[in-house]
Amino acid sequence: MEPGYADRGHIMAVEFDRKIIVYWWMMANLGLLSTIVGILLMPIWLPFGWIVHKKQYEHMSGALTDRSINMRMGWLFKKQQNIPLDKLTDVSIHEGPILNAFGVVRMQFETAGAAPFILTGVKNSDQFRDLVLQQRDSLVSAPQQSTSSDDSNDVLVEIRDILQQINANISNEE
Repeated sequence: MEPGYADRGHIMAVEFDRKIIVYWWMMANLGLLSTIVGILLMPIWLPFGWIVHKKQYEHMSGALTDRSINMRMGWLFKKQQNIPLDKLTDVSIHEGPILNAFGVVRMQFETAGAAPFILTGVKNSDQFRDLVLQQRDSLVSAPQQSTSSDDSNDVLVEIRDILQQINANISNEE
């Protein structure tokens, strides 16, 4: 199967650490512990939540292409997001005591005019960030031309011919 428009020019696949399953599961359990209703739901959530987070992990994928970062995620509710590299302003890596306890990092992609996109659990996050920024810089420093020079020349020749015809019509009227 031929890749779609957004998936062309594949450079690197995003790999996610399996530790993120434990992180998500524990964060959900801590959230449940903070409410009385949540405490009552915990016996149901403990096994069911693990299955849900495992399915979420299995349905996450991402790739860096020559023009964008393409992310697909979601098991029941699917989401695809394409972040254009020419709109990317910053890529930051966040680590904190809770993230470190689970051995995961959070990456934040900031774009011009949009809310930040956050990815948690990216393996080799430093390498991925550096590659994204290198690709962004090469894309921004050498933008691709949308029209070829042959197309531009054809348009100019057509304009010249029309102007000559207009000039001839004006000369004939005088």
